[in-house]
Amino acid sequence: MKQWSFEKFSGRIPRGDTKIGINRSGLIRLGVMFCKKTGVKKYTYCLQYFDKINNALALKFTNKKEDGIVTVTTDGEAAALSSKSFFKANNLDLDKISGRYEWTKENIPGVGDVFIVELSKNEKIS
Repeated sequence: MKQWSFEKFSGRIPRGDTKIGINRSGLIRLGVMFCKKTGVKKYTYCLQYFDKINNALALKFTNKKEDGIVTVTTDGEAAALSSKSFFKANNLDLDKISGRYEWTKENIPGVGDVFIVELSKNEKIS
């Protein structure tokens, strides 16, 4: 006999995609689908790294409080990182880099698992 694995429809349609958004005020938005796919809402903090040569940022989520962390702010099923000082410290023009980005997850030696965003590959938010 065939086995079924039905899931009850909750009446809500998940919004968005898995892209990471950066807005002009320096907020990094982690949408509902990104949070669901990656499980980052189980973390309290995020470390941010910048690669000047490749113009990329990396996000490492953690529950360990240490220097340079930002708090993961949850907003319903989505999350956000207040990163204005990170962008300012790395001389990044928010008007130029604001937009939505695809990301990759990689394990960087000495750092660990991170989500990498190449800032030259944004999709402008109109």
